[in-house]
Amino acid sequence: MLPQEGVNAVRVVVALLVAGDYEELETLTEGRRMSASGMSDAIEGSGLDLISPPEDAFDAVDVIGVEQVTGARRAFRVAFPLWTAQEGRSALDLRLTLSEVMDGVWTVELDGIGAR
Repeated sequence: MLPQEGVNAVRVVVALLVAGDYEELETLTEGRRMSASGMSDAIEGSGLDLISPPEDAFDAVDVIGVEQVTGARRAFRVAFPLWTAQEGRSALDLRLTLSEVMDGVWTVELDGIGAR
């Protein structure tokens, strides 16, 4: 199960995507795996308009992998469905790696945006 701090990080990433603030998201993720232009291409290439998901959607963040990083620190690979004006819950998934760098502090890597 993803700790609440990790869920909050997913909320931030989704909010930035919905707002189309790809540059800010690239800064947040340090552009490690996906650039702002890559994010833009993935979203705009889908032809769909992102909307904010209902709050209860964050209750079921799908953890697809857990790794022990160093000591007690963990990294979670997660998938989260995006929501669109056209479809509601969309076939588009957001894939992230969330790493705990110290108690309550997390880094985010955007692994991809695409259809399930």
